Amino acid sequence: MKLIVPYVGALQPVDIRLIQLAEFLGIRCEPLAMPKGINAYREFLSARMSGEPACCVVNLRVIRECVASNESSVNLVSSLLSCFTSLVVHGIEPGSFDDKMVSALSGGWLCRVQDVSKSSTTYEVSPDSRDVCASFAGLSLRSADQRNDRVFSLHSDGPGRTLISLNGEPLMVEVRTQNCHVLVIGSEDVADLTAEAGDRPVAQFFPRLLPYAIALRHIFKDECWLPSEPNASVIIDDPLLRPNYGFLNFEHLLALTKQHNFHVTVAFIPHNFRRSSRRIATMFQENADRLSLCFHGNDHTGGEFASTDRVWLNTISQIAETRMMRHYEMTGLPCDRVMVFPQGRFSVEAMLALRARNFDCAVNTVPYPKQQPVRLTLGELMQPAVLRYGFPLFLRRYSAHTQDLDMCFDLFWGRPILIVEHHDIFRNPAPLISAVSRINESFPQIRWTSVGRAVKGSFLKLRQCDGTLRVRAYSREVQVSNRSDHIQRLLVQWDNPGNAIHPTQILANGIPVSAAKLTSPERVLLSADLNPNTSANYSLVSRDECQTFRKVSLRRRTVSFMRRRLSEVRDNYIERNSSVMAAAKAMQRGLVAVRTERPVGGTKNV
Repeated sequence: MKLIVPYVGALQPVDIRLIQLAEFLGIRCEPLAMPKGINAYREFLSARMSGEPACCVVNLRVIRECVASNESSVNLVSSLLSCFTSLVVHGIEPGSFDDKMVSALSGGWLCRVQDVSKSSTTYEVSPDSRDVCASFAGLSLRSADQRNDRVFSLHSDGPGRTLISLNGEPLMVEVRTQNCHVLVIGSEDVADLTAEAGDRPVAQFFPRLLPYAIALRHIFKDECWLPSEPNASVIIDDPLLRPNYGFLNFEHLLALTKQHNFHVTVAFIPHNFRRSSRRIATMFQENADRLSLCFHGNDHTGGEFASTDRVWLNTISQIAETRMMRHYEMTGLPCDRVMVFPQGRFSVEAMLALRARNFDCAVNTVPYPKQQPVRLTLGELMQPAVLRYGFPLFLRRYSAHTQDLDMCFDLFWGRPILIVEHHDIFRNPAPLISAVSRINESFPQIRWTSVGRAVKGSFLKLRQCDGTLRVRAYSREVQVSNRSDHIQRLLVQWDNPGNAIHPTQILANGIPVSAAKLTSPERVLLSADLNPNTSANYSLVSRDECQTFRKVSLRRRTVSFMRRRLSEVRDNYIERNSSVMAAAKAMQRGLVAVRTERPVGGTKNV
């Protein structure tokens, strides 16, 4: 199926942005120049369809330019309904012409277009619309900008249903008439995917983005990019694998994961590889469906992965790997090749170093490097991971910031729900348990798993016209399943924009495949057959021939050792004693004041 976008003279700016969104979703688009004032629209449209099913974007501003009379408009509406399997109607304004058009296109169900009268608005997505609106079904959110939206008056009975309402009045409706599937959207504009999103809440993009994306995804189904199964994991930073760490008790944590159905990935500091308790390691082994490990820096010193020194980054990445291999030999616990950056600080050079060391991805709360506080575009946030830095970056948020709209947005675009916490959340775990419970209630199909499995399973898929399943991977390794009873032809792609370190090999279940599959520096494609009712892992292998390392000085090792021990004193003793904690904070404020008054020669805080 393809998307036909009519225009007169030149494409409307709003239709250009709609084409941008459709192509982002993997939909083939074809602009169609429309003649003015003819009555033979059916013959005109039929001659250009070539028998292929198509969806048409009906911008009522374009329709106004096309028709010269009432007879011409009736003919055009009838032709649209008979020539296309689906219509997306938008660009609607109050007025008699648009009233007649939406009424005709909806089989008389819609009878009037209206401006939004209230200054504060509430969007409500019908709970019964999950077949169309996916994860957004049942969502309610408020917005203060009503200038973009139009609502409709309805006759009491009609051939459709309301999908999204605004202040209780229809904003987006679905109608089936004359064997045509019609989706009418009362939104004036479409969001620009190349615009910087900044720190604006997702709610601001809802009316200009989601109704259109929902409509296109529903019409084109698996012929456009769709997310794989939804994944989630709770990541707890820093703790040693001891029975107790700060406010965290691992036996209590395990009981919570079973009681409330979630998975915890401990972001483990490789510096501590010799210090894990045998009892807790056994607990992890026996409960691998609830507990797992990933990397959390190396020594967890201040901004170690914010460095731009490639030799140093290569060195600490290699040391971290060696330490976790020794940890595996001592405990039997595997560690996902996922890097969580200490203190959320990283550099672009660190991302390339991780790629050269064949990590799967990075996970962070902050979406940009320390030295480059860039603003991501809306299109970058509408993907499972950020690819701007030459290595996939998956984003996470604290449970207190895990709002319903954010979770719906994540799952709609295929992003795993990753929640971050530290040991102190277990002083009162209610916010974490609340977030987990809301996720399980709203998304019963969610798969709680390790962060490594979550990122490997967070890919997009699209079915080509020849039946091939195209997979867009966002982690170095991707896990694909074929649950059918026949062989599935796959085309797996990794996008690699502007990266200096190129893959040298592809593995299928750990076995090398032909290097001829490495098609270009910008994109890697692998063609494979997946047997019925099986799964396979496909991964890239990179090699940086210029990798060099340096020796870590005794002074740096000593500072790292002291920092780790002092951090544990803080977590295990100071934070657990309110009076001592208050005194420590007062002392810290005093030291900051001294530094401000005497910037040279002040006491350095470890």
